Amino acid sequence: MNTPTVPKTHKRRLQAHFGFTGLPFRKNVSASQMFDSSAQRELLHGLNLWADIHGLALATGPTGAGKSITLRRFVGELPSDRYAVFRFNQIPTTPAGFLRALCRRLDLRTRSYVSDMFDAAKACLDTWEDRIGTHPVIVMDDAEGMRTETLDLVRRLTAGELDDHNRFSVLLAATERLLVTLREPVLAPLRTRFAYVGVLRAFGIEDTRNYVRFHLEHATADPALFSDQAATALFHATEGVPRAINQLALQALIQAVVDGRDKVDGKLMKRVIHHHPLYSNAK
Repeated sequence: MNTPTVPKTHKRRLQAHFGFTGLPFRKNVSASQMFDSSAQRELLHGLNLWADIHGLALATGPTGAGKSITLRRFVGELPSDRYAVFRFNQIPTTPAGFLRALCRRLDLRTRSYVSDMFDAAKACLDTWEDRIGTHPVIVMDDAEGMRTETLDLVRRLTAGELDDHNRFSVLLAATERLLVTLREPVLAPLRTRFAYVGVLRAFGIEDTRNYVRFHLEHATADPALFSDQAATALFHATEGVPRAINQLALQALIQAVVDGRDKVDGKLMKRVIHHHPLYSNAK
């Protein structure tokens, strides 16, 4: 849930003006400090159950909904004595590029031919649990850019001799754009292999209000710094997407300092939204 980068001098001014001990609505929040929304709890619960089942899983949701931080928390809570996680944050789109990256993660020698890399990676993953004692989990974040042929390669990698025995697991996380690709007829065999599909929904209005209070409290700020009317305006402008909430809330804090205000009320928040070029058409 990223926000625009704020220069250090501006951070200090914001912190001095409002008495923050840290910057609220900042980017790169650790998974341990993640706001615990109802949608994120539901997705985490589903992923934890899937981890025991193994196989293929898909986590999807709108851009900025918090998939990446939810995945970080999920991965961070997996017992290291039971699971070996191989995470891809930037997935090569071509089959050859993906296999080269996978071989590097597995400490395998990269080879000239795609077929050789495929055979080496599959053999390593298929025997990993017997050799190492942990279950391999491949986590692919931002997977919406994967090509059809690369997705089919994932399906062929996970195809075992016995369909009820998953020697390793794969979790794809992506925006709804991936769902469009998955509907292509050639990927029908992949679609039928997902053991779990979770959707991370954007916040409702109560989660939005609680999210704003959560960030303010973690910065040791007055939780009423944003009025209920301001939080409601944030919700309607952003449709409850956390990254967009961060962006507009930080913009409102900056405007409050410029105006010499100590609070963000509904009127100020609506003015910020109205004049923001990315949100000026929001209802």
